[in-house]
Amino acid sequence: KMGPQTLQHIAAVSLRLISVGEYDAARRLVLKLNPAAVPVPSSIAEFAQQLSLLEQQEDALRYLEVALGQGLDGDWAHYVHGNFLKFVGKLGQAAEAYERSLSRNPDYAFSHHALAYLGQADSHGKRVDRIRRSLARVPGDFRDMAYLYYALFKELDAVGDLGAAWVALEAGLRQKRMQVGHDANEETKIFDALMLETKEGLDLDQAARPADDSTPVPVFVLGMPRTGTTLLERVLGGNSKVALCGELNDFRMQFKWSSDYFCLGFFDLPATGHVGRVDYAELGRRYLDHVSWRLPSGISHFTDKNPSNFMMAGLVLRALPQARIIHLRRNPMDSCFSNLKELFGGSAHPYSYDFSDLANHYKNYVRLMDHWHAIAPGRILDVSYEDLVSDPESQTRRVMEYCGLGYDAAQIRVESNAAPVSTASSAQVRQPIHTRNIGGWKRYESQLAPLKAMLGDAAD
Repeated sequence: KMGPQTLQHIAAVSLRLISVGEYDAARRLVLKLNPAAVPVPSSIAEFAQQLSLLEQQEDALRYLEVALGQGLDGDWAHYVHGNFLKFVGKLGQAAEAYERSLSRNPDYAFSHHALAYLGQADSHGKRVDRIRRSLARVPGDFRDMAYLYYALFKELDAVGDLGAAWVALEAGLRQKRMQVGHDANEETKIFDALMLETKEGLDLDQAARPADDSTPVPVFVLGMPRTGTTLLERVLGGNSKVALCGELNDFRMQFKWSSDYFCLGFFDLPATGHVGRVDYAELGRRYLDHVSWRLPSGISHFTDKNPSNFMMAGLVLRALPQARIIHLRRNPMDSCFSNLKELFGGSAHPYSYDFSDLANHYKNYVRLMDHWHAIAPGRILDVSYEDLVSDPESQTRRVMEYCGLGYDAAQIRVESNAAPVSTASSAQVRQPIHTRNIGGWKRYESQLAPLKAMLGDAAD
C-alpha cells in the first residue's frame, strides 16, 4: 500500500498502466481523484486525457470542464475540450470550443483540422481563407503543417473546388509521409509469416467453448479503417442486449502478455513466431476479465470495434470460440481513398500516405482476410458497406441473426443513439444512414488513376 503521492506520480503510474493494457486499474486510479480538490488545472486536464484514452468520454469531459473552470486556458485546452464535446455528440458546442482555441492561437493547426472535419458547412469560405492565411504565416518547417493542409483539403472539397483540394491533399500527404516510418516490404513479410504460422499452428477445432452460457459474447467488428465499422457498431448498439465498447486494444495487449513478448502495434516479425506458443484458453480468459468492467448488467453481447483486429481474427476464434466476427468490406477504391484522405493520429496506419504503400497494404489485408476465411470457414460474416447503407434493414437482420439476437427497427436509426463515440467518424455517425459516400473516390478519378493501377485486380 502506497502512502500519499504527488499528482505527477499518480499520472505516471496510470499512464504506465494504460501502456501495458491494465485499463481498469488505470481508470480506478484516476477516478479516485476528486477533480475539484486538485489545485493544478493542468494536472486535471492530463487525467481527463487519460480517461478519454480509456473511452470514458463523459468522465473526461467532466474533469476537463473542472480544469477550465479553474482557469485552464490556451489553444490546446479548448481544442481538447472541443474533442470531448464532439465525442459525446455536442457538435455545436465543439465548434465553439475549436473557435475559442483559434482565438488564442490563429495558427493552431489541430483546431483548423477539427473544424474542417466536424461536418458543419462553411458557406462563405471564411475557413478556407483563414487556413490559407495561417499557411502563409507559419515557417516552412512548421511541425503541424500536415494538419493545415488536410484542413484546407477538407474545406475545399466541401465547396467543390476539387482541383485545389487535391493540391492541398498532396501537400498534406508529403508532410505526413516525412513524419511516419513505413516499410512496405517488412509489412508484407509480417503478413506472410502470420499466415504461415496460423495455417498449421492454429487448431481451431481445439478451441473449447465456455462452460458458462451466461458469459457475454464479444462481437468483433473489423476491416480496413474508415470502411463503416463505426456505423455498424452503432447499429448493433441499438439492441438493448448489446453494449458498445468502442475501439478496444485489450485483445492485442493480452496476446502480448500471454506470449511474453511486447512490440508496438499488432505484430512485428518476432511476434508472429509466438502465435503457436500461446495458451489460448488463458488468453481468452484474460481478455474477458480485462473487458468485464465495461459491461453493464443485463447484456448478452458487447462490441470490440478495433478495425485492425483483422490482423488477429484467427487468434480471436481460437481464444474466444463463442465470439462473432463481422468483417466490413467496402469498394476497394473507396476504402483506399477513405484512408488516403484521413490524417490519422500519431503513427497509426502509416501506410496511408503514399499510393504504393497503400496499395500494398490493401492487397495484404485482402490476402489475410481470405486466409482467415480459408482456415475458419463460415466463422466470419462479411458485410458489404454498400449493402448496409443501401438496405440497412435487411443487412441488420442478417447481422443480428449471425449474432443470435433479434432485430429491432430502432437499430437503423443511428442518429438517435446518444452513446459517446471517439473515432474519426464521431461526427458522421450522428447523421441518419445514407448512401452519399458510395463511389466518392470518383470525384478524384483522374488523380487516383495511378493508385487504381497499382491495386490491379484488387481494385475490382
